[in-house]
Amino acid sequence: MSDNRDEAFKKAMELVDAGNLEEALNAIETFTSESGIEYSLSEIKTINVIICEKLTSCSFDDKKSACFSCLPLLEDLKITKSAEWLELYTDAVYEVFSKLSRCARDEERSNAWSRLKDIFYEISLAAKKIWKDKNAPGGLEVYVSYAKLVKSYLDVADEDSFKICENYAKEAKYVGKGVLGDEEYLDAKKSIDSINKLINNAKQEKEFLSD
Repeated sequence: MSDNRDEAFKKAMELVDAGNLEEALNAIETFTSESGIEYSLSEIKTINVIICEKLTSCSFDDKKSACFSCLPLLEDLKITKSAEWLELYTDAVYEVFSKLSRCARDEERSNAWSRLKDIFYEISLAAKKIWKDKNAPGGLEVYVSYAKLVKSYLDVADEDSFKICENYAKEAKYVGKGVLGDEEYLDAKKSIDSINKLINNAKQEKEFLSD
C-alpha cells in the first residue's frame, strides 16, 4: 500500500507539472479520502501545490466550486507536528478559505467559518507544541493568517476568534525579545503589529456593519 501511495503522489506531481489538475486530484483521491489520514512532508507539499494551482488557474465563476473541491484535502486529517509541514498546511488552508471568502454567500459563509475554526483549532494545538515560546515568528505567522481570515469573514466571525488573536499578540509582545536573534525579533514585532492592526480594523468594520 505504501508503494502505491508513493507512486500516486509522484504521479500527481507529474500531472500538475503537465497542467492536468483534475487528473492529479484523481490520482491521489483514494488516499486523500481516508479518514484521519496523515500526510508526509512530501505529500503535503504536493497537496499545497495542487491547491494553489487549482485556485489560481480557475475563473472567478468557478472559484467557489474549486474551493469546495479542495476542502476535503485539508479536513479530517492528522496534523504532523513539524514546523515546515505546519507552515505548508496553514498556507494551503489560508489559500482555500481566503479565496472562498470572496465568493461564498449567506449560509455558505457561516458554514465555511465553522469549518475554518475547527481546522485552526487543530493548527493552534500543533503550533503550541512546535513553537513553545509565544514570540516565535513561526507561531505568530499562524495567527497572522488567522487574523486575516477573521477580517475576511468578519460578518460571521465570532468574538472569541477576535480575542484569540488579540491575546496571542499581547502575550507575544509581553515576552519581548527573549531568546530571539535581532532579525527574528524584527519579524516577530511585524507579526504582532499585523495581528493587532487586522483585528482592530475588523472590529471597526464589524461595528459599522452592525449600525
